[in-house]
This record gives sequence, C-alpha cells and structure tokens, in this order.
Amino acid sequence: MTDITHLVDNLYRRRGTACGQHGGSSLGDDIIQDSRQVDQIPSIVADALANAWAPATRIRYNACVKEFFTFCDSQKIAVHDRLPAGEMLLATFVATLAGTCSGATIHNKINALHAWHIQQNKLWRAGHLLNYVLKGAELTIHMLQELYHGLDSTDAQDAAVDAAATLAFYGQMRLGELCAKREAYSTFNKKTHSTRRDLKDPHSRAGSRILVIPWTKVKRTRGKEVAICRQAGVTDPIAALERHMHINDIRNPDVALMSYIQSSGQRKLLTVSKFMKRCNAIWSQHNRPRFTGHCFRIGGTTYYLLRKVDPDVVRTLGRWSSSAFLRYWRQLDVLATIHTELLQLKPRQAPEIRVALDTELASG
Repeated sequence: MTDITHLVDNLYRRRGTACGQHGGSSLGDDIIQDSRQVDQIPSIVADALANAWAPATRIRYNACVKEFFTFCDSQKIAVHDRLPAGEMLLATFVATLAGTCSGATIHNKINALHAWHIQQNKLWRAGHLLNYVLKGAELTIHMLQELYHGLDSTDAQDAAVDAAATLAFYGQMRLGELCAKREAYSTFNKKTHSTRRDLKDPHSRAGSRILVIPWTKVKRTRGKEVAICRQAGVTDPIAALERHMHINDIRNPDVALMSYIQSSGQRKLLTVSKFMKRCNAIWSQHNRPRFTGHCFRIGGTTYYLLRKVDPDVVRTLGRWSSSAFLRYWRQLDVLATIHTELLQLKPRQAPEIRVALDTELASG
C-alpha cells in the first residue's frame, strides 16, 4: 500500500514532523522509520504485505485515508492521535458520513483505515462502539412517533419530512429513492425521482396506495413499485402523504412528490442531507445517537418481521436480495422465537407462552 504510506509521510512532513526516509517501491521500503510513529516490521512480513492488496484496492484505500485525514484536520485532531486512531475518533468519523454515504460505502472506508493500520503495524482499536455505529442503532416505531410530535404539522418542509420518513420506514425504501441530492427544483429529474403521477390512486377501502419509483439502486432505470399501506396511529404513511400533498400543493401530475414550498413561495426539493439533519435534530432531544438514512429501511423490515409478517412477504415488499435480507436482520433472537419456536403447539396449547410473546411485541 505504497500510496497510503507516502500520503501519511507527506502529511506529517507538512506539519513539520519527520517520518524517516523512503526508498524503493516495495511496501517494506516505504514503512515509516520513526519508531515513535510506526513499529518496525520484519522485511519478510513487509514483503508479504506488499502483495496483500490489489492495485485498484490500494488506490481506493489511499483516497479513503486521505479523506480521514481531511476529517481530522477539520476536527483539529493532533497528528499523533490519528495513528493509531482511537475508537471514539473512528466512530465520530463514521457518524459524520451518516446520511451522505450508504452503509456499504462506510464499511469500505473503515476497511481502508483498518488496512492502513495493519500496514503500519499499529493496533486497531475498533470495538463494540464502532460496530454499533456502523450498524446504526435500530430505528423503531417509537422513534417515528417522536419525529411526528417533534415536527410542526403546519410547516411545509416538516410535512415533507414526515411523509418521507413514514414512506421510507413502512415502504422499506432507500432515502436516495425518495429524496434528491440537490434542493434546487431546476435539478429535478422525473427519470430518477417520483412525481405526483407516480403515486397511484387508493386500491383498498383503507386507502393504501402504490408508489412507482422510476429509479432504484439495484434496478437502476427499470424502477419498482412500492406498496404504501395504511397503518394505525400517528405514523400512518397515507395520512402523512395526504397532509404533505395538501400543504405543499402537490396536485400537478408532473410536480416532484418529495418537494415543498418555502415561505417565499419557491418550491424546493427535499434533499437527503436536509431530511436527516431535521430528523437527527429531533432525536437528539431524546438523547439518541445520530442515525443514517439506511436505518429507515432496516427499521421497517425489522418492524414487519417482529409483527410476524411472513419473511418472504417482507423480503418481496422490501425488494431485498436474499443475501442482503439476511445480512440486515436485527434482533435475531426474537425473530427466531417468533417464527420457529414451539411450531408443534396448537392454538389452545400453552396460551401463556403465546400471550407472553404478544406482550413482548406490543411493548416493542
């Protein structure tokens, strides 16, 4: 990982800290010689490490380490505190990426930093804290309720945020499928984001609808249909949609569904970053950690599974691939109990066990 070593060397030199001399092109030759910064690695180990990462991987990892150093600069983190990086520093770095990067991208960045520590023979201090931040705390129905009560139901932007939150949760949607990257309405592209026309008329007495998303992360331009079903309580996505469309005058078939009208009368697109900033501002008042956009999709999936909806139905409605569906399951101990424990029991048998399970679900 020669590029990463030179990057670190240059950053140290720029701050007036000598890091030793570099020579040659092998990883062993490029190891920083200052024992205060990097412990010596035997040449035989260095030679093996030189071939541990493919060239393309080294290029990507080099960019990730550079991004980490830029973050440290912005936070005024001392050079000697960056290598080895403390777990809190790593967790803070990950938290700043929330809402702007996918979970897979964030994991790749952390893998790059881990590889950098290995190459520099430094202890990797990641533990439970970083793992929880990487996973993202589970987003629950109670958090949607907190969001509803924290938002101003008469405010145009808040109405859009409420609609997007309930759609992402109950529709198991990625935020990028709902919200744009830029707020200027002139940048709206109906080939990638839904218009009012894409929200179909109610197809049930309860008012459930189908939302067509023209672009998905997996299918790209082929798009998909998302079931938006009526729910009980203040987190009902149908009610949130109706409020949003009324307040923000979403009537024209070609108007962006996730847009809102400012007090000036100008229409803006609801962006992922603005959406997450508003949500986290409310949740921080409840002493909750920073959440990522992906938590809505995972939270909705977990919610359905805990309510005993057939896993195959949940996977289909959420447009999950089989491998991703299994990887993102939460509360496996509870889910296993719901779906596989005491399968031989008849309804009249051991009713106290069934009551206990239902009570546990209701309290969750």
